[in-house]
Amino acid sequence: MRRMSGPCLGAWMLFMGGLHATGAWADEPAQGGQGTRTHGIKDFDTYHVAAVLSVADPLTHCTHISLEGGGFRGQKPEPATGPCEPQDFVGHEFFVGGEPDLRYRIAAVRPHRSIYETCRQDDPPPQPATMGTTWEYEVLSVSAGGQSEPLCPGKNVALAVPLAWVQAAPESPWELHYSQDSFSFACVPQQVSGCDFEGGGVIAKCVDWGYAPWPNPAPTMTDSVLTQGTTLAGEPLTDSLEQALSFHQTCLRMATADYCGVGISNTLDGTPIGFHDTKYVPLTPEQRVVPRHPKEGARDLFFEAAWVDCSRVPPGVEPPPACVTTTPRVAPPFAALCLSKLRWASLPVAGSCFDRDSSTDPFRWDFTPRYCEDYTEAELEALGARFFTFSRYLDTGLYRFTRNGAPEQALSTTAYVHERRTATSHPNAVLLDYSFLGLDDAERYTVARLEGALISRSISEALRTRFHLAGLYRCARTDTSKQKHFRHVALPGDVDPQFPDLICAEFPGGWRLDREQSALEGYVSPTPQGIAHVPLYSWDDGLGHFMTATRAPGAKWQTDLTRPLGYIPGNP
Repeated sequence: MRRMSGPCLGAWMLFMGGLHATGAWADEPAQGGQGTRTHGIKDFDTYHVAAVLSVADPLTHCTHISLEGGGFRGQKPEPATGPCEPQDFVGHEFFVGGEPDLRYRIAAVRPHRSIYETCRQDDPPPQPATMGTTWEYEVLSVSAGGQSEPLCPGKNVALAVPLAWVQAAPESPWELHYSQDSFSFACVPQQVSGCDFEGGGVIAKCVDWGYAPWPNPAPTMTDSVLTQGTTLAGEPLTDSLEQALSFHQTCLRMATADYCGVGISNTLDGTPIGFHDTKYVPLTPEQRVVPRHPKEGARDLFFEAAWVDCSRVPPGVEPPPACVTTTPRVAPPFAALCLSKLRWASLPVAGSCFDRDSSTDPFRWDFTPRYCEDYTEAELEALGARFFTFSRYLDTGLYRFTRNGAPEQALSTTAYVHERRTATSHPNAVLLDYSFLGLDDAERYTVARLEGALISRSISEALRTRFHLAGLYRCARTDTSKQKHFRHVALPGDVDPQFPDLICAEFPGGWRLDREQSALEGYVSPTPQGIAHVPLYSWDDGLGHFMTATRAPGAKWQTDLTRPLGYIPGNP
């Protein structure tokens, strides 16, 4: 049996795309749903701001306010009588908890249709996932001075959910609690075209996938009805609020790649995934989740993780084993119950389960679980699994290395190896691959920065064509002191194998393609699109040294290009 050392790291090495649900498959949920923003609400997203279900002016607005199925309800004040319906809340202002000078004003209300309901005309869901169960709101953020602006970017609508985020201590995990006196707004993503969406918060995405934080009898995006029947392992499903909250909470962890379950994302906006809930998932004859997505057109999605929710265990109910500290050296809960690959291999992973110095749990660094494919589906369910995700091997890190003793002499490349992990090393520590670059390892280089991610050179030609990618190639030359120098050129299409050095001929001074075909570092987008929006430039220090980076390596470095080499998911 294969086991992993360190905090649940498996095979490494991903992209932008669109989603659809086909029959029982969710093989690339629109924009995959992954993102870094839970609410998608401008500056307040990271603070988990909740509004208060209070009466702003009982003479003109509704009283005894509640939130049911995403719709505000209440009682009309005298002299009027009768119930307040969601449409009656136009003009109502809610106070924001912890922000006494801020209010949320409802500008418009209407029934909400799942954003994924009609985007796939050739293969729509069997019926709307959220139609008739929730409402959408145009919301204004109003300051103490009376100035207002749309709460959601691009004047988009928001969903109201009866949830409040609670953090017991500054370094403890954020937990999502059902609330009868407060709520949160979550912005709905905006449709760009077809099934391409941008912005928004994963709370709204999970609601539109069918995992609302209230019982929902309609099918989910995986064509599962989670209020009846049983899971794949025979566990009964109910229409209870606790179950709905558990699926919703786990969906948020899954969508944001919050591996440790502490409210920290490990992905980039727009990254696609495929997912299944425990009502239906493809299995091998051994009853394990298939290692590769079987649906035609999604075969490059590989089993990533099983996701569990430990925060919604009802009082008096025995928690699943994944949510119990079983030994002094194994201290769950993790949101990722098991992890076979990272969604983004080249991003530094974050969260207390990866942090050997975590003050909240010093033992998590020594947690050594199995790969996901070593469990049966029933075993994962018994451990508390709610979702299973698939993602691509599509990225590789573009790292900057500086020469020891001469930091002005730097280079950036994807030619690196991972440092052999020890109890004190960072899980993403990398070393320059000297032999691959033909460098003397006596010329020591130290990693200085992750510039961002390049799309891997191993992706399919179909994907390269779909996104109009350009290859980033490494050119090399050796000066009179025998020192080797590198610079990059981006080329749409492949290198001509008969004349490989032609791509480097635009640089005077003896530049040649480095190691020919292996000089391909990876792929960049020629235009800003989706997650690839950070410009990647070639920089020149005027002394014959060149650097490919997303920002100037130093004051003396100037870009030698009027346009970037391309665009990548950059590292701020």
